[in-house]
Amino acid sequence: MKDSKEHILKTSLLLFLQKGFKEVTMNEIVKNSGFSKGAFYHYFSSKEEVFKEVIDVYFRQMLHLDYETLPSDSLYAFYQANLEIQQNRDKMIHRWYKETFEGDVPNNIYYILFDALRLLPDIKRQQKERIEEELKAWEKIIKKSISTGEITPKFSPKNLAKQFVYSSDGIALHMVMISSSTELLDEVKSVWDSLYDSIKT
Repeated sequence: MKDSKEHILKTSLLLFLQKGFKEVTMNEIVKNSGFSKGAFYHYFSSKEEVFKEVIDVYFRQMLHLDYETLPSDSLYAFYQANLEIQQNRDKMIHRWYKETFEGDVPNNIYYILFDALRLLPDIKRQQKERIEEELKAWEKIIKKSISTGEITPKFSPKNLAKQFVYSSDGIALHMVMISSSTELLDEVKSVWDSLYDSIKT
């Protein structure tokens, strides 16, 4: 990807985070990218086209996690590494935002997800597959941690996996209107720590 196209996509991502798809205009994207209209339209012909590529390039990166790269011998190490990756991604978005706009980064990632689900038909299927992959990865590490004696939950690995995954999603939806992404990750860590403490041997 050319640097100029990447710059347009980064700028567009930040605008969509700030306002959501509907409120962002093509003129705003062009203006904030620093390109002339002619140069800009060399890469993209519509806001919808920009949004689709933003989702393809960045949003899937923000949501997708390669669980095979996480520690596989300890539930505690697994979820701490998961949080660290999310925190590093959050810092990257904050850095990009501060390079372009003033103020704090809006905690609007779910706005983009809902826009994508509405506008891009394949996203719903891909999100469903992502969640299924996530639950399987959690269930796998939970089973391993039970077998090593690290944890002794009173419910099935599948249900415990759901508690970890769904608690983070629920916290994110609850806090999206009232907190920053940093506070959100701190809250997820607090809940996951409490859940882990309740089941560790």
